[in-house]
Amino acid sequence: MPLYLKIALRYLFSTKSKLSSFMSIVSIIGITLGVAALIITMAVMGGFMYGIKSKLLETAPHIMIVKADGKFQEYQEVVQKIKDVEGVIDYEPFVYSQAIAGKSSNLIPVYVRGVIPEKDKNFMALDKKIISGRYDLTDDNIILGKDVALALNVWVGDSINIMSPVGRKTPIGFLPKLKEFKVAGIVEFGIYEYDSTFVCMSLENAQSFFDLNDAITGIQLKIKDPFNPSIVKEKLEKRLDFPYIVRSWTDMNKSLFQALQLEKFAMFLVIALIVVVASFNISSLIATKSREKRKEIAILKTIGADSNFIKKIFILQGLIIGFIGTTLGLIIGLSVVYIGDTFHLVKLNPEVYLINYLPMKISILEVFIIALSSMLICFLSSLFPAISASKEVPAEVLRYD
Repeated sequence: MPLYLKIALRYLFSTKSKLSSFMSIVSIIGITLGVAALIITMAVMGGFMYGIKSKLLETAPHIMIVKADGKFQEYQEVVQKIKDVEGVIDYEPFVYSQAIAGKSSNLIPVYVRGVIPEKDKNFMALDKKIISGRYDLTDDNIILGKDVALALNVWVGDSINIMSPVGRKTPIGFLPKLKEFKVAGIVEFGIYEYDSTFVCMSLENAQSFFDLNDAITGIQLKIKDPFNPSIVKEKLEKRLDFPYIVRSWTDMNKSLFQALQLEKFAMFLVIALIVVVASFNISSLIATKSREKRKEIAILKTIGADSNFIKKIFILQGLIIGFIGTTLGLIIGLSVVYIGDTFHLVKLNPEVYLINYLPMKISILEVFIIALSSMLICFLSSLFPAISASKEVPAEVLRYD
């Protein structure tokens, strides 16, 4: 063990000065609390973002291909170009359009989704979200979101009218297209925006109802790694030129995730101030130690120690406090994160937050950044008093001794 490290440990954990020992403990506790708070905060923000993403992935296509002019008829050609792209698991053509649903005097705006029933089980998995009725899109059967059914006051087996914005001109003016459909099932997504507007029918019925002939709205893709769709998106864009547009689910929710990411960064800066405040204790401690040990510093310099040797002694004291505090903070913070995520300690209202509990997720990189930031702050806080201690002049200190 180097001599300057032995001296640093001896100075730091000396029991002769009760004040210095107390300041050392306070400094370690401050760093510990700061690091633990940072770990828990980053895990809460990361977990919330992960929960929101997981919930959105239950309803949103991983990647969607649409056509700029809206006239998507040659989708079979597009399928041939993309079906062998690495990372793509499955594809499905779909129709998506606004309409008005009505029953008696009740009218509400809805979004109609036309799908291939068997294929759609691999995408939205409506058959697993059915809360009443059955998954049946044959004939003129449709499936409604829970809040759509409540708004229209209908249940399984009832019939409703759907009005299309696409109609025909007549001598008395424009007449929208109106058709009666039978409710075969009711689904619940747990997301109000979906439950209150969702209507699903077979692809053939949707094409016929909206007068699309063989055209579709777009193609949705399912990929192996939905949390990282950018790689597959880039490959698809190389194969498909304009007017085809490739959009991932993160593109469609970009503003939400940017806001959450900014909030996460802001929280990191705010909580990091706890570590910065704790580092002031380190500066005070080292400054106090250097004043107490002026004679020892002078003697060390007299027998040949240079300024760098003295600086190392006091900088190491700050780093040792930082290391102990950071290690304890990581242990406490990661323990809280593990317990909170494993046992679902924080319950949430799914109608407000989309998720029923708060997951806690933190990456190894984030843990490393927090630990490195803590150690860097401790190093900087001990640097100035260490430089000041190294400038002691032995002759002046020992003049009257």
